[in-house]
Amino acid sequence: MIALAITKPDVANGKIFNAVSDRAVSLDGMARMCAKAAGMADKLKIVHYDPKKADVDVKKAFPFRPVHFYSEPRNARTLLGWAPKWRLEDALAERWAFYQKSGRATKDKAGQFDLDDQIISKV
Repeated sequence: MIALAITKPDVANGKIFNAVSDRAVSLDGMARMCAKAAGMADKLKIVHYDPKKADVDVKKAFPFRPVHFYSEPRNARTLLGWAPKWRLEDALAERWAFYQKSGRATKDKAGQFDLDDQIISKV
């Protein structure tokens, strides 16, 4: 997709291209696909929250978003003529396997999710 955008600057300039899949994917849908790829679909719990009630700065709470959010490839398909070579689900499974093999999946992550924990504790 990036290579196509570079070769077509006249149509790509100033446009947004979501590098996702062959279809639209919501943030909840992405969470479900990631959990499935990691073999944890049965442990997934999606929590929606009001940032004001959780007392957090939304800009710092990425990827938690206070609005419905999704990515879809329409611009890439129509403007660039892009088509995916892989299914997103397969790519996520491959990336999870690589992440595990690298040892990062078992690394201590203490303190890295403090804001996440703060949000979850208030909903």
